[in-house]
Amino acid sequence: MGYIQFSLIKKPVMLFLALLFVSISLFSGSFYYKQVQLDKERAIKSQIRSARANMANIAQDKELINTYQSMYSGLIDRGFLSDESRLSWVEQLELTAARLELPDLHYQIDSQSELNQELYSTPGGVTLFKSQLTFQTSLLHEGDLLELIADLQALPSGLLVVEHCELSRRNKTVNNSEKGNKLNFKFHTLCDVSWYTTGESAAPDSPSRSKA
Repeated sequence: MGYIQFSLIKKPVMLFLALLFVSISLFSGSFYYKQVQLDKERAIKSQIRSARANMANIAQDKELINTYQSMYSGLIDRGFLSDESRLSWVEQLELTAARLELPDLHYQIDSQSELNQELYSTPGGVTLFKSQLTFQTSLLHEGDLLELIADLQALPSGLLVVEHCELSRRNKTVNNSEKGNKLNFKFHTLCDVSWYTTGESAAPDSPSRSKA
């Protein structure tokens, strides 16, 4: 068996080892670089998802702001966040009664009262007030009652809530002196409606106004 002289293969072996070391180094370096790039890509994707989630939350918050702003504007337009206007209630009742030719309208407005905050949750420094209007009248048609309520609800003087309304049949003939004819009132109604407003402090009791 012949012997291989190491001196003859020393250079090729050293060259092979050097190439092998360089190859391993390049492979390890490329693998490490790829892992670094993958980590950066994952971090970027995570940032993108977080940014999208934040954008979605911002869009939702914006929608909520627009919704509550519209509701707030609606409350302002309806007079909920301002002082009540009792004179407008009386004027509107009488105007509607005149338009519907209701000759025996009677009404009474109770004193404004402050509602218990334990029953109605309100923000700090805000007080909820209630005033009740009671009216009764004869009606030609059932729809006359709806018109009375609708005209009151259209007033920008707080939030109106119909607490109780009783409609009964009661035939009553009344002479209309202005038009020279007779009107047959088939119904009679008795209603309690409440106006709700807010303020910063308790309001003093105001005298009730009534029409006998």
